[in-house]
Amino acid sequence: MKKTAMLAAVCLVLPFTAALAQAPAVQEFQFPSAPGSKSPPSTLRMTEGGASGHAAFTGIVRDTPESLGRYQRCRTVSDRAAITNADRESGLMQCMKELQMRREQGAVAQ
Repeated sequence: MKKTAMLAAVCLVLPFTAALAQAPAVQEFQFPSAPGSKSPPSTLRMTEGGASGHAAFTGIVRDTPESLGRYQRCRTVSDRAAITNADRESGLMQCMKELQMRREQGAVAQ
């Protein structure tokens, strides 16, 4: 009976301890109002997400050196060929589209 009660208690406590371990750290700073000031005291709370929040972020783009080299060559060629600012901008947009296509192909391959 004691083992069952102990097991039940552990099963109830584990989810709460896991939640506490994942809870972000909170720092709080109190700033009293200055003497004679009509402003109320203020509190600054900062919540720190920790490293796990960054690891879960999937929006990081990592281009291959070959892809970056192709982008730089495209930019160099288009900038040299441009006569007007509009030409330069359209060349830039074309190079960016090609880079984005390579990124999408790389994401599909993974």
